[in-house]
Amino acid sequence: MKTFDKAIMMDVDYIELRVDTIINVDSLMVKKIIQELKSKTTIPLILTNRTPDEGGYFTAGEKERIKILKDNASLVEITDIEYSTEESLRQSVIDNANQTIISYHNFDITPSKEFLQDIINESFKIGDIPKIALKPETIEDTFTLLKLVMDNPGIIGISMNSLGTYTRVVAPIMGSPITYATITQESAPGQLNVNETSSLIKKLKPL
Repeated sequence: MKTFDKAIMMDVDYIELRVDTIINVDSLMVKKIIQELKSKTTIPLILTNRTPDEGGYFTAGEKERIKILKDNASLVEITDIEYSTEESLRQSVIDNANQTIISYHNFDITPSKEFLQDIINESFKIGDIPKIALKPETIEDTFTLLKLVMDNPGIIGISMNSLGTYTRVVAPIMGSPITYATITQESAPGQLNVNETSSLIKKLKPL
């Protein structure tokens, strides 16, 4: 909980609870953590439970992963569920959530703008906030990501790795409602820390 105590003291709008990083995690444990966090802060919580295929660490099986999300979705402001999740399991989480992020990750390439637009359109139908996180191979790939952010108000857009680090600052300036920063070590390729991210956005964002 030391990391969360640090987050509470920082200039953050949300705290993401990455339960896949917790050893031997289960639904009851997550409930107790959420209750403890809620007793300390009013900062909205994002509940996330990622598999290795989606850049996470949860390996106890898909039914248990979904159970943790479904059982605790009503306790937090936003629940993140992956676009790739089997439809009925995904919907079971959405049905219990207050608000949802529908996240699409591609750690290999940045697909075409047309392909990504289709995912964004479908994600808006499925949930509340589409999220696309992509690996850029060229600087032009990062431009594709930012163009999608500008064309689709309300989506979260991230271009990963060092090539795309700047998009973590520029995307929220262009309207992305959430960007991700680290308290201690990075949890995704190319993440900046909270202080760096907040300072740069405040300096660059028009009044």
